[in-house]
Amino acid sequence: MTWAIIKQPHPLDAIWARACEDLDDANELTSGSEEATTAAIMAIMALPARNLADSLYKLDCAGIDRPHPRTDCNVQAIMDEACALTDAAVALGQRQFPHQNRKA
Repeated sequence: MTWAIIKQPHPLDAIWARACEDLDDANELTSGSEEATTAAIMAIMALPARNLADSLYKLDCAGIDRPHPRTDCNVQAIMDEACALTDAAVALGQRQFPHQNRKA
């Protein structure tokens, strides 16, 4: 089964954009200081993910690809959120395209 993903504006788009900018600024402007970076990452972790890309961004911020990931980020909660988003997307696809609901 195949579904089209249609990108729609989300009420949190501006807040996510600002949080990502703050993290970029913290990484560029505060060499040696972790306080601004940690604050920006915690702001991102507090935001609900709008889509799977946000969950992946949170995992990147958590440092799961590094030898020592951040201990102040709950990776399991991020993964649970990503699974819930995927489940919701599949359910929406099934409702919007019921003629494609067939077993492979």
